[in-house]
Amino acid sequence: MYVRLEHIQKKFGNYQAADDVSFSIEEGRLVGLLGPSGSGKTTILRILAGLELPDSGDIFINGQCVNDIPANRRGIGFVFQSYALFRYMTVFENIAFGLRVQKKDKEYISQRVRELIHLIGLDGLEKRRSYQLSGGQRQRVAFARALAPNPKVLLLDEPFAAVDAKVRKELRSWLRETISKVGITSIFVTHDQEEAIEVADEIIITNQGRIEQIGTPADIYQNPASPFAAKFIGESVRISHYGKLHGFRANPEYPEAIIRPEFVKVSKVDEEIYPHVSVRGIVNDIFFRGNTYELHLNIYGNEIVAYRSLEDQPLAVGEEVSLLVYRLYLCNENKISLAVNEGLAKAEFYI
Repeated sequence: MYVRLEHIQKKFGNYQAADDVSFSIEEGRLVGLLGPSGSGKTTILRILAGLELPDSGDIFINGQCVNDIPANRRGIGFVFQSYALFRYMTVFENIAFGLRVQKKDKEYISQRVRELIHLIGLDGLEKRRSYQLSGGQRQRVAFARALAPNPKVLLLDEPFAAVDAKVRKELRSWLRETISKVGITSIFVTHDQEEAIEVADEIIITNQGRIEQIGTPADIYQNPASPFAAKFIGESVRISHYGKLHGFRANPEYPEAIIRPEFVKVSKVDEEIYPHVSVRGIVNDIFFRGNTYELHLNIYGNEIVAYRSLEDQPLAVGEEVSLLVYRLYLCNENKISLAVNEGLAKAEFYI
């Protein structure tokens, strides 16, 4: 493994920012550190970079323990959330800054910087100053500046946070494509699950300083390893009294269940296909999401979320509807278990 953290502990006063954190990353992978604010993800990134020292544990890069190696000698490129560009330097000068600190010769600097300007798609803007650039362009310059010294590892702290939604989406695709071209091992911090799922080869979910789950975006979404992972990924809602749903039996070991929108089929009462496994609910609210309607529904005192196609007959707030729940994640404080609607096989006989 190219990057490896073993049993990292870090406290700030009484706050446990990293609690026995261990993971490893293969060379060339783009990994997302995903978690809510205060979950420890930025602390992990800064420890890896050498900007924070762990209380205990070891950090390895390309097989070498770097605990005692200062940040400027670890071979780390860091892209800050605020870009941290020099306002009155040109694009060329910002990208060249680290190379000049390393006292590289002028010919090498010129060649390397022009190569990176072409890579980030800003040809012709070499003489623009950073304050003359758009947010997306500044982010690209910050990325190129971090790459200029040929680091072993690239770290990005919430790289898309300072740009608007449209530019953020464009930058996601650009970042993934560019890192694939460069082939550098990269780790980015985000609290946006959609961002992590779209960009990362692998996701590390953090919670209260601990690692909750590691896996590909598809694995984590389809097979959450903990109640927190199931709740955090996807538009998930916890409900009680799930045993009242047709096709599900209450299990004393699991007092709650987690429902995702894709687990629910919503129909008008007169459209009901599987009456023997469906239950009734009330539409609390309807939100137009461009390509679908997001429905907030009351069922046995719980509010759940579901989707409905624009091509289906419209529903109204307050309308009684039929709900078919295909599956659930049963959970307690520590464990999770997938439950499938047992009545669906029997329901086929009533079509």
